[in-house]
Amino acid sequence: MRRNRNHYSAVFGAELLLIALVLVVSGPALAQTAAGSFSSVSGQVQIQRAGATIGAASGVGVNVGDRIVTGANGHAVIVLNDQSRLELGPVSSITLDEFTITGGSPSTRVSLFSGVLRSLVNAASGGAPANYQVHTPNAVAAVRGTKFDTAYTENMIRSGYQGCEQYTDISVYQGTVHLTTLATPNAGEDIGAGYEATLPCDKPPTTPGPLAMTGATSLDSANAGGLFTGAPGSSGAPPPACPVTVCPACTTPVVHPVPPTGGFVGPGPGIR
Repeated sequence: MRRNRNHYSAVFGAELLLIALVLVVSGPALAQTAAGSFSSVSGQVQIQRAGATIGAASGVGVNVGDRIVTGANGHAVIVLNDQSRLELGPVSSITLDEFTITGGSPSTRVSLFSGVLRSLVNAASGGAPANYQVHTPNAVAAVRGTKFDTAYTENMIRSGYQGCEQYTDISVYQGTVHLTTLATPNAGEDIGAGYEATLPCDKPPTTPGPLAMTGATSLDSANAGGLFTGAPGSSGAPPPACPVTVCPACTTPVVHPVPPTGGFVGPGPGIR
């Protein structure tokens, strides 16, 4: 009887040790930092989190590391815990890479892989500027203001930019945004309120021009169906040599097929 008790004690102890090891290993993966929540969702919007995909809805929380993807008719507004707002247009994809608040000062980094993101950045305690950045595959937009649009498109050639297929557009409504390439974070261009600019491939940003006058993609133009038109996206960019509808050589539009009947699975080709 004593032997049986010793045997069961050893087995039980081994099981406890195994459970403890599993918790230690999986603890960091299970730990998630809450960053905010959806305040409104319409159309097709998904959250990709820890290998799972779930549907977004008003009130659903957003964590650091989450990837948010919208479909062709998708639209979402996320309110972060510092009351900053992220508004996603159609066919857009972002990842919330960082969100921390230290001493009342928030630090936020968002990666935009496709589509358009409107940022309304809340000032830190005492009115100090927030540390807020939007990264695209070819550019960094660092906030010195409060309200701006960031758009990223690829796999198309805009008129005046032969050989370039990556474009980051910035439209500023309040404050100032610094736009630069990934390789030159200390260089770049300051874009003030009422102006927009484009950073093509790894080239310096264009000279800022008035909003809605240079062809840069904004949230409003994306909502109106102008995200993949191939319109000129720089200040002073020459107009297309011929209409896109009759001259295929002018541009190569990206086609996003309708998702299968089984449900929305994310943007089409060319969108990561």
